[in-house]
Amino acid sequence: MGSCKASGKYGFGLVVLLAGLILLGGNLGLIPEHIYNVIMRWPMILVAISMISFINRDWLAGLILLTIGSYFMMPHLVDDFSMREIWKYWPVLLIIIGVAILRGKRKKNAPLHYHSNSDDYIEEITIFGGNVTRIDSKNLKGGEITSIFGGSEINLIDAELSDNGATIEMTAIFGGVKLIVPRQWNIKIEVTSILGGFTDKRVPGGEGVDASKTLVIKGETIFGGGELVSY
Repeated sequence: MGSCKASGKYGFGLVVLLAGLILLGGNLGLIPEHIYNVIMRWPMILVAISMISFINRDWLAGLILLTIGSYFMMPHLVDDFSMREIWKYWPVLLIIIGVAILRGKRKKNAPLHYHSNSDDYIEEITIFGGNVTRIDSKNLKGGEITSIFGGSEINLIDAELSDNGATIEMTAIFGGVKLIVPRQWNIKIEVTSILGGFTDKRVPGGEGVDASKTLVIKGETIFGGGELVSY
């Protein structure tokens, strides 16, 4: 398990490093503008995450994400490649979904992974699986949650925000993220959805809300979803 976490951090670090180099090259004019504009499109997020999957030796997830990312990048890479032509290949999506369903059935009886975490910074990556994590940090500063073809449930009922609040970056791609928060927390949602959604299902009413500390939820849902609930 430790080696898996290490490889996950290595893969994420490598992607961040490459992203920094690309952004720097674009700002300094070292990368041609037409290439830079292609790289900065949203399908490259899928390609980047596929790299992490390959490093983690999750070949199926990496292949699926790379295929989907490449599919949506084709109109920007080939000049005479029209959307009419790209739809000739739409059955590829069915093939990918079928593979995902078969893989899911194979793991149907596998239990969810339950664990607790006292760290002040959340690092949660779920690919083709499910995690339920209970956070009991008394100085929560933020974190990163990634769910790809899987589901993550983060329970923050026993946690407390730091004096400066906290910021959580979440990414859901063909997956879902569920955040359970205390009712008195002040929440600010800044999530961008692309053919997905993020739903605030908290009970209406702001009685007892502590406005001095704020949990900011940022990120993207791409063909995926997220929800915020309180008990």
